[in-house]
Amino acid sequence: MRYVAVANTLREHILQGRYQPGERMPGQHDMAKANGVSFATLKSALDVLEEEGYVRRKAGEGTYVTLREKWAPLALVVDDDSGFREFFKEALTSSGWRSLDTDSGVGALGLLAKHSFAVIFLDMIMPEMNGAETFREVRRVAPDVEVVIVTGYPDSSIMSDALQVGPFAVMRKPFTLDQLDRVLSRVQAVSRASRYGVRRRLAS
Repeated sequence: MRYVAVANTLREHILQGRYQPGERMPGQHDMAKANGVSFATLKSALDVLEEEGYVRRKAGEGTYVTLREKWAPLALVVDDDSGFREFFKEALTSSGWRSLDTDSGVGALGLLAKHSFAVIFLDMIMPEMNGAETFREVRRVAPDVEVVIVTGYPDSSIMSDALQVGPFAVMRKPFTLDQLDRVLSRVQAVSRASRYGVRRRLAS
């Protein structure tokens, strides 16, 4: 999808400092022309960035970069239990992270096509597409994103299948906030290392 490619380009420009926090970006028609796309495509790209928290549009004023000095990374929570997703998102917010959520593997792949995630927290037991199947598809389309398995059934056959794909870590339900913070710290450590060309896998 063309608008996803444009969103990726603009996001990278923001992260590289081409556009500074608080700065007004060029007009939307100018950005559309610079990226060789229609105004509608550019608008869809900005919709993605605004949802992720990179920009904010003010009616009649323009589009502004909202990225702060300490960037809040984005996580994806995939679980068919709505109550658990809400708890998880609140826990991520309290740890300084932004998050999106979905109740299915299909939904996860749809969001992955639109957003750049630092980590995906993935349940194993879900209808239609289970966690192991989802994990394999995630690895195919986004091989660099970290995947953390979150499960209450560590001895299931689905869990065994997922372990063969190679998760970043495994968290058992229920987990503590301290356990979550340790995993998030490790994800950020790997992310920082990868920016300097030192891609390494930390042991679970």
